[in-house]
Amino acid sequence: MSLSQLIYTSTCVDKMTPQLAYSVSLKSVTVCQQLGLTGRVFANDITAFAMTEGPTDLVKQYFLAVQADTLVETILLHVEREIEEREFEDYAVLLNLKESFDESPHIRKLTDQTLEESLPAKPSSKLRIMVEVFKQEVLAE
Repeated sequence: MSLSQLIYTSTCVDKMTPQLAYSVSLKSVTVCQQLGLTGRVFANDITAFAMTEGPTDLVKQYFLAVQADTLVETILLHVEREIEEREFEDYAVLLNLKESFDESPHIRKLTDQTLEESLPAKPSSKLRIMVEVFKQEVLAE
């Protein structure tokens, strides 16, 4: 079975709220756990930066489902590559929301520290570059 990793960003429609972003994150975690997908999503109530990996067919189907979601206004695929092994042990979402929310092992507050903790010990160069760009653009604000 071939494995793939997709790295993409998405922008949500105007009706997205912090509470809705949290609810969507809960659903995303549940679906990815059921499908056996791993990865990370770093998001607020406007944009998301996602890394999803697993069996190629499932990863592509999941991406197409995200793309078709009515809450997603735009989606841009940055990296699509086959991988020999997964970089992430599980699937988790880190959120930077304007409202507080209940944290869990798979949904946490996005900070410099949690971002670093959520990455693999030795991320691939593509993953590290994409995360560094994300950090500079989002966490610097």
